[in-house]
Amino acid sequence: MKKIGQGWQYTTYDIGNGRVLKKFHSWIRAYFVILREIFPFNEDSFFEIPTFIKEVKGRADDSLELLKRKSIPQEWLANPKFVSKYNFEQDKVIPLHEVFENSNTEEGKKVIDLFVEFNLKLLNIGVMDKGFNITKNYGLNNDGQIVLIDIGELFDDKEYINNKLKNRGWEKSYVGGCIENKEVREYFINEMDRNFKLSNT
Repeated sequence: MKKIGQGWQYTTYDIGNGRVLKKFHSWIRAYFVILREIFPFNEDSFFEIPTFIKEVKGRADDSLELLKRKSIPQEWLANPKFVSKYNFEQDKVIPLHEVFENSNTEEGKKVIDLFVEFNLKLLNIGVMDKGFNITKNYGLNNDGQIVLIDIGELFDDKEYINNKLKNRGWEKSYVGGCIENKEVREYFINEMDRNFKLSNT
């Protein structure tokens, strides 16, 4: 298996036949993954890592329970197949950060349109991805459709969803800021505001 990606929850391996394996981190592996990412501790403290690990596992548990409650089309989630409680296979898709890197401005805006449409469909069934983390949590499948590849941070609590929408997480540097094309980034923020922004009043 070839390692092709890594986040706070999972490491992703290419297992061939157009599929990948998402392997959930052990406590010690998660510790070192998070340590490397937050070093040199400009924003987060070294001592917060155990709390981060607990939160990551809690979000994964909540998300996996949600998948049992909600009827989400499997193709929206790149057709996951669980091989253990936390580990699962998925279709191999092109992560959106790669799509944006290889797209011009107009192509990038079309991806944003697909992304907005996809997340509106999720919200219509009462589900939201934690942070709309467009470049990291989503991909483009072989049919040119947006799919959610990070299924470990899904929520269906209405109050939580409303608070997230009011806080406009898509404007954060680790979300919209990861779109390098300035015009596409501005289009993303404007379209998210137009379709998802809720008043704080």
